[in-house]
Amino acid sequence: MMGRLGLVGLVLFGAASVAFYRINDRIVWDICRRENRPYRQDWTLSVYWQWRSLKGWYADARRAGLLWPRALATAAVILTFVGSVLAGILASQPS
Repeated sequence: MMGRLGLVGLVLFGAASVAFYRINDRIVWDICRRENRPYRQDWTLSVYWQWRSLKGWYADARRAGLLWPRALATAAVILTFVGSVLAGILASQPS
């Protein structure tokens, strides 16, 4: 049972993480288009984009029309992580 819970949690967390990354990528693309910046595929390695994502990412998501997808993707990542941890704790408890 524990193995299946771990695998399902891993798959769900992976899917949520990919959705989270894709939405962030579209936000970066929109910012680059609006601000006439060059779009780079490796933006995740840039200190500028890391700082900007901490500073006001939800405002940028709203301007890109991706506020709800961004909020849902964030919630999915958090919930799948917390859910996996809780399922592991509950599965390890004696009946």
